[in-house]
Amino acid sequence: MGPGPRTLELFYDVLSPYSWLGFEVLCRYQHLWNIQLQLRPALISGIMKDSGNRPPALVPRKAQYMANEIPLLKQHFHIPIHMPKDFFGVLLKKGSVNAMRFLTTVSMEQPEMLEKVSRELWMRVWSRVRTGLWGS
Repeated sequence: MGPGPRTLELFYDVLSPYSWLGFEVLCRYQHLWNIQLQLRPALISGIMKDSGNRPPALVPRKAQYMANEIPLLKQHFHIPIHMPKDFFGVLLKKGSVNAMRFLTTVSMEQPEMLEKVSRELWMRVWSRVRTGLWGS
């Protein structure tokens, strides 16, 4: 019998399609890879600001790379990512502060629901036709 599972923490924001890809892959393979996945909602805009980094969509070469890479990853991992119609309005202007606060509350009050609620918020942003995280 091998060693017990190692804990892996995933810090994520529902604004990031790469976070969603990582989330789904880790959830899908956590038992096969013998890891105990700890989900940690984190506000990506705060991380970007504190690190002096810019969102990939605001850097022309990174935006171009994302436009090519996301459809390939979507197909490979079978994750229904679609760019929101109003990408800049939905993702960059409205942000995810309320959604991430909500997920933080879920993680503290109902941790067994965090995976399901996180996935639902990603679906609202990246898969369903909406004008924002909370609709409108």
